Amino acid sequence: MADETDTSSEKETKGDTDRSPFTQDFPDDPDLQLLVAAFEQGRYDIVRARAPKLAQTTDNPEVAKAARELRRRLDADPLSVRLLLATLLLLVVLTSWAYFAHPH
Repeated sequence: MADETDTSSEKETKGDTDRSPFTQDFPDDPDLQLLVAAFEQGRYDIVRARAPKLAQTTDNPEVAKAARELRRRLDADPLSVRLLLATLLLLVVLTSWAYFAHPH
């Protein structure tokens, strides 16, 4: 009997750890939980569409903050964007230099 209780406690604990760490402190709201589930399943289209709507329509500021956080996590990392742009610029500069500096 004690083993069954331990097993169910382990399942509950394991269920909590299956969630993304940053969502552990999110408020308990059914609409927000649907967004978290969609986020964790990789259904980012749902999160992109519904998170801003939830943030605008909810009365709970914590739910709105959590919805905005979920949506923000789908945006590209600003450093990665800058590095990609710098790489593209370097490619254009080096290609132009190689083309114009060498006779054809």
